Formats: sequence, C-alpha cells, structure tokens
Amino acid sequence: MLAGRPREAGSSRRPKAEVARAEAQSVTLKEWSDTWLAALEANPTRSQATVVSYRSVLKNHVLDELGHIRMAELTTERVADHLATLTRRPSKRHPDARVNGVAPNVVIVLRSMINAAVKAKIGGLQAFDFPQAAKHRRVRPEDEHGDVATPVEIKALTEAMPEHLRIAVPLAAWCALRIGEVLGLQRRDLEHLEDPDRAILHIRRQWNVKANALTPPKADSVRSVAVPAALLPTLRQHLETYTPCERTAPVLVGARGARVSQTALDKAWRAARDDAGRPGLHFHNLRHTGLSKYAEQGATLAELLHRGGHTDVTVALRYQHATAQPRSADVIGD
Repeated sequence: MLAGRPREAGSSRRPKAEVARAEAQSVTLKEWSDTWLAALEANPTRSQATVVSYRSVLKNHVLDELGHIRMAELTTERVADHLATLTRRPSKRHPDARVNGVAPNVVIVLRSMINAAVKAKIGGLQAFDFPQAAKHRRVRPEDEHGDVATPVEIKALTEAMPEHLRIAVPLAAWCALRIGEVLGLQRRDLEHLEDPDRAILHIRRQWNVKANALTPPKADSVRSVAVPAALLPTLRQHLETYTPCERTAPVLVGARGARVSQTALDKAWRAARDDAGRPGLHFHNLRHTGLSKYAEQGATLAELLHRGGHTDVTVALRYQHATAQPRSADVIGD
C-alpha cells in the first residue's frame, strides 16, 4: 500500500489481494511520483541534487497536466501528446531557439519513473511503450564566433570582471574547470605556487547549486592539474588580496567574506562578456577553450581525460587534433 492512502470503505471484509489490487489500480501519477521520489531520496547511492532536479521537472512540466491520471490509464499516446506540447513551447531563456530544451529532461525523468512503476506493477502496469523521443537539437541560438575564445579575448573577459572575481576566468579557461569547481576551490587546493614546475591545483569538490552545498565533483572527477606558469603571479596576488588566510577559505569570496554564490558569479560573467564583445559566450565555454588549446599543444587522449575530469572518451576526443607540437600545460598565449 502506498503511504498515506486511506483504506477504502468495507475493505476489511474483502480479500487482502483484492484490496491491494484495487489500491494499485487507483494510484495516480502524482501519488506514484511522491512514492518514487521518496525512494530515491532514501537511496544513499543517489545524488540528492539529482532528486531535487527530478522533483523540479515533475512539478514544473508534468504533474499539472498528467498528475491526476491513474497509472492504469496512462497511455503512450497521452505521454507523446504531452511531450509534443512541451516541445512547441518557446524557451523562456532563449526565445529565438528552435526548441526549449524542456522535453528531453522530461523524457529522462518520466521514462525512469514509469519504468519503476512497471517494475513495481503499479496500476497493474506490465509494460509501457514509451514514445520515441525527438532527436536533441541545439537549444541556444548559434554564436557566430563559436564556443572557443582566443587568449586575447580571455584577457579582455578577465579585465571586464569585478576585481575580486577576475581570477575565475583564467582558472576556468587554463585549468579547465567547471563553474561549480571554481566556486568549490579552497586555499588549501592550491600548492607550490612559487614553483612553476610544481604548481598544482586540486579539484576535490564543487559547489552544487541544486543541492545548495559542496559535493564531490561531477562524475567522480576528482583530479589534480598543473597550473600554467603564466597564471601564477595573478593567482598569488588574488590569494594575497582577496582570499582569507584559513586553509579552508574559499578562493572566491564576496564583500562579506563568504563564498561567492553562483548567481553572483554568473551575473558578473554576463556583464563582462557583453563588455568584452562576446555576448554569446557561456562560462562553460572557458573550459572548452582551455581543453582545445591543451589539445593543440599535443596532449594525449589520456591527458585530456585527466585534465578535463572526463569519463567519456568521446567527449575528450572532441578536443584532440592532429598536431606535431609537444605537450605543455602552459597553454596561455596568442
């Protein structure tokens, strides 16, 4: 029996199997979503940030339209119609985009939830033919400059940022960090900054905006990477000027000495990219820039996988280009 469901009148006189069957047949998609999400939350191997994301997708894009439907009456056609409706909606963040990017996320969550219902025989489901998802297409409008910045542009973007946040740009670019990894950096993660041959940065955690907490990096991508020598003077100056002395102090701090929020960093980044003439460039493109430059320096596939914290070889292959140049961590330059 699903938690919280009242027993039907007269059920005490009915066979238990019949009662259970009737209850299962009457379970709505909303009721099953509550039970499914609760099970995910109780699973210690499941990222809580993922559960938060699933809950948000269901709340904002599924339950209002489908939540009242009994699982026993859910059909492939009903789900397909809903996905088609979602696909036609204009994107709130990118109104000029061809699609809004919502439907692919709904497909992932809804398919997983329905498959779990089939496995548990909720609503008498023995199988469910999930509709074929539309092929993923680019959501954001095309950037005429592409998604890689030049070293000159990286410098301009850095200078356009507020002084206490400037270091975020070269760190993301030349050390190939994700935005959450930049925000998760602490003073203790930077070692041997006085020695260009030994300077190293440890990626041990990330700020997870969904969980609103520090969590391990994405896909177990804990790693240590060499810091380019050209970045060291700027990095040392930032630590001396803006970062508190405690070993666990965040590298990026705000006016009150607390960790800079992702919202604040993103707001500063958007203003800086506009001022630098790259309005279509996303913060994650800085990482792409650094890895592309690293590949041009002759990095092997294994080196690209390690520096980027990738587990998917096909992703790392995007950065690898045929070149005879020797590998070097010093990718900064024109």
